[in-house]
Amino acid sequence: MLGLVLGGGAAKGYAHIGVIKVLDEIGIRPDIIVGASMGSLVGGFYAAGFTGKRMEEIAVQIDKRKKNWLFPIRLNKRGFIDGRRVIKYLTEHLGATRIEDLPLKYAAVATDIENHQELVINRGSLVFAIRSSIAIPVVFTPFEHVGRILTDGGFVNPVPLTVAQDMGADRIIAVNVMPWIDYNRVEMSVQKPSGRDYNLRKVFRVTSDLITSRLIDRELAFLKKGMVIHVDTSGIGLSSFEKARIAIGLGYETAKGKMEELKKI
Repeated sequence: MLGLVLGGGAAKGYAHIGVIKVLDEIGIRPDIIVGASMGSLVGGFYAAGFTGKRMEEIAVQIDKRKKNWLFPIRLNKRGFIDGRRVIKYLTEHLGATRIEDLPLKYAAVATDIENHQELVINRGSLVFAIRSSIAIPVVFTPFEHVGRILTDGGFVNPVPLTVAQDMGADRIIAVNVMPWIDYNRVEMSVQKPSGRDYNLRKVFRVTSDLITSRLIDRELAFLKKGMVIHVDTSGIGLSSFEKARIAIGLGYETAKGKMEELKKI
């Protein structure tokens, strides 16, 4: 069985739609879809029967005004965005769809912060599964679902290919849209100062990228058969949901360059 694994990345995750458009063009249809964070959202629409083209049509309608409506910021000790409008928006498109009724196997990965567990959501409400998986800590309030307190799955498993393998996938197409830094452990040495200024934002971003890269490396080490598509989305901010067309284009062009490899899988 073929598994499609879509990683986290907030607005960068629009690039997944571009990859799916290429899969549609060459007639590749997965048997299993697993997503973390934004990957769970795109993967959920795909599993529910939306084509890459149809998802693009929906995504490009989100301009700055629509983004501000979807993500109203309110001071709250549990998070800045309660996610109610996101649930409303998802329900308008996905209705009361249950994961068990999808035409293929699907799972969203979330983080159970109370029990310290990586939670694989493979049954129940598709909308609630997505809401659980996209709950970026601090930004979104944690989502209380099936008796658990859940946050973004991408923070524990940004590209959950082992979940797809556990679900029966013997071939994997995994898509990563986050910065992937190939770094090694080195011994102390003296070097010339760069002179760069690292403010709080830069320090947090670089540190976050390093942590995410290490988590991705850990997952990739378990890949048995398949491929990983790394999409360079450095020009797309995590909150740039109004840049869907650009991000989708990046995913599309990257996947087009992997066409022969995709056909072999």
